Amino acid sequence: MISKKKIVYPEPDEVLTQKPSIKKYLKYLLFFGPGAVLVSMTIGQGQLILGPQMGAWAGFTLLWLITLNIGSYIIAYIGCRFTMLSGISMMDMFAVKTKKGCINWLFIIIILIFVPLFTATIINTLGQALNWIFGKGHPLLWGIIFCLFAAVLVLIGRYKLVEYSQAFFVIVLGIGAVVSVLAIPDFIPDLPNILPNFFMIGNVPEYPGWVANVEGFNMTPIPLSMLGYIGTLAISLIPLVGYLGWIKVKKWGVFKDKKDPDNFSRQMFNDFKEKNKITYLPEDEKEVRKSHILLKPVLVDLLIAFVLVSIISAAYMMAGKYLLGSQQILPSDINLIREQSIIFTQLGSWLEPLFKISVFFALFGTVYAGFEAVTRMLYETGKSVNVKINKIEYRRFMFYLLLFFLSTGIPLAILMNFGLSILLILSLTLLFIGVIGVILYGIGAVYITQTVLPEKYRLKKPGLFIAIIGIMLLVIPIFFFII
Repeated sequence: MISKKKIVYPEPDEVLTQKPSIKKYLKYLLFFGPGAVLVSMTIGQGQLILGPQMGAWAGFTLLWLITLNIGSYIIAYIGCRFTMLSGISMMDMFAVKTKKGCINWLFIIIILIFVPLFTATIINTLGQALNWIFGKGHPLLWGIIFCLFAAVLVLIGRYKLVEYSQAFFVIVLGIGAVVSVLAIPDFIPDLPNILPNFFMIGNVPEYPGWVANVEGFNMTPIPLSMLGYIGTLAISLIPLVGYLGWIKVKKWGVFKDKKDPDNFSRQMFNDFKEKNKITYLPEDEKEVRKSHILLKPVLVDLLIAFVLVSIISAAYMMAGKYLLGSQQILPSDINLIREQSIIFTQLGSWLEPLFKISVFFALFGTVYAGFEAVTRMLYETGKSVNVKINKIEYRRFMFYLLLFFLSTGIPLAILMNFGLSILLILSLTLLFIGVIGVILYGIGAVYITQTVLPEKYRLKKPGLFIAIIGIMLLVIPIFFFII
C-alpha cells in the first residue's frame, strides 16, 4: 500500500546541529565510511601503474589532472543527494525517465564491453606481480589461477576478510608513497613548481626523448594516457551506482530511521510511478532545512575521500618523478610492477617484502571487490529495465556474469601476451568506465534533480553552477583527445 501522506524527515544526528567547533568537526570524521572504499578502489591497479609512470615522464606538469578529479566527486554527490532526499535510486529514475531506459542500457553495454578488458589487464598485472613475488611460474598462469580463486570466493560470499585486508594493505601503499617522497635524501619540496601545476589546466607536455629507449613501453597517445589517468582518479561508473546502495546501508538522509531502507525505496518509487511525480516530500520550510542538514554525512565522506585520493595520487606522481624519472625507468607492458619497488625500497631493502605483499593484496582485492561491485552494479541497473533480471536470484545472476567475464577476459589476457598493449587497453577501459560513463551519469543526475524533485528541493543557482562545472571538468581532457 502506497502512502498518500507527506513523509517527515528523521531528526539529524546531534553533531550536525551543534555550533561550529573543533570538537564538532573532529566528530565529522566518524562519517567517513563509503569514502574509504572509494579510496581503496582508487589506489589499485591504475594508481600503482599509471601514477608513477606519468610522474616519471611528465614530472609535475600533469598534476592538474588531480584537480579535475573533483568533478567526479561533485557528480557522486548530486546522485546521492537525489536519493537521500527522495528515497528513490537514481538508476530507477533513469529507467523510467529516459526512452526505454536507454541510459541504463548504455551503462550495461559499457560494462559488458570493458569489464572483460579490465579483467584481462588485471590477470596480466596480478600474474606479473606473483611471478616477481615467488620468482617462478608463468605470469599468465598465476593471473588466471588467482582470478578464478577470486571468483570462487565471491560466489561463496567470503568477503569481509579480503575487504579489510585490502583496505589495510592499500593504506600501506598510500602511506609508503608519501613517506618515500618525504624521505628522499636532501628532498626539499619544490613548491613554486609543484603548486601552480595543480591549476595549470591544459598544460600538456611531450614525451621526453629517453622514453623511446624503454623496452616494452608503448607510447600511448598522451591525451589517451591523460584520460586513462583521470579514469583511475575518478569515482568510476561502478562505485557511483554502488554508492546509492551504501547510502541505504549507512541509513543516511531520508533512510535514517527506516528499518528496511530497500522496501521504503521501492514504496517511494511506486508512488512516483503511480503519479508520475514526487508529491510525498514535505513543503514546510522546517522540514526542507532538516533535509539539507541530513545531506552533510555524504558531503563529509566524499570530501575526505577526495582529499586522501589527491594527496596519495600526488605522492605517487612525485615519487615517479624523483625515483623513476631520475633513473629513466618506466613501468612497461613487460614490467608493470617490479620497477616501482624503488618507491619503497629506497627507504630500506627490508621494505621490499612489504611492498610485494601490499601489491598482491591491492591487486587481488581489486579483482575480488571488482567482481562483487560490478555484479551489484549490473543487477541494480538492469532489474529496472529487464523483467528477467529482476526474477533471477542474485547469486545465480552473479555466477552467469562471472562466467562471462572470465570466458572473455582470459582469451584477451592471452592476446596481451602476444603484443596487445596492457597499458593501452587499461587506458581505453578507464576512459569509458571512469570518464565517459561518469559524465553521462552526471548529466542525467542533474537533469533528474532539476525536473523531478519539487522546486524547494532542487539545486539553487550556485549549486547548479557547481554541478555543471563538475561535469565540464571531466570533459576538458576529452577535448585534447579529439583535437
